[in-house]
Amino acid sequence: MAIESVSVQCCIAGGGPAGRVLGLLLARAGVRVLVLEKHADFLRDVRGDPIHPSTLEVLHELDLLEAFLARPHERTPQVAAIFGGLELAVDDFAHLPTRCRYIAFIPQWEFLDFLARAAERFPTFELRMATAVTEIVEEAAGGGRSGARRWTCSGSGCRAARRTRRCRWAASRPAASSSC
Repeated sequence: MAIESVSVQCCIAGGGPAGRVLGLLLARAGVRVLVLEKHADFLRDVRGDPIHPSTLEVLHELDLLEAFLARPHERTPQVAAIFGGLELAVDDFAHLPTRCRYIAFIPQWEFLDFLARAAERFPTFELRMATAVTEIVEEAAGGGRSGARRWTCSGSGCRAARRTRRCRWAASRPAASSSC
């Protein structure tokens, strides 16, 4: 089994919302980043579709809000529930100090695609789908985190072919600040 070594400053295990936003922010700052996601796609029912006003505010601060809102979505300015026939407001976003005083509902795969497209504008960003991190690799010298082992699935069925990838942190970065 051949070992392919890729040198990046930060390797992120998981390409969900948090991993992609982190990858975007780091790439925007000029950090060489590799995001590894075990799934080949997110075209299934996952945890949630709401994008909260605070997240929409972050998108505004990143100058991405207009492009995000151009995608098909539904806006919910208030959440209500019915208790014993009585409708009660549970959340009302009208008084929030944000630009978007609503929850935007969009399928999570659309949001993840949006984040990936935004991050791919930066040459220091790379996303690899169907690539699961199976363990953290530690070097003998120093014992700090220095990489990750991964395996790749291709097509449906994920063949048993396992590969190992090492995502090495840049040698110039101190060990204490090399994890992300």
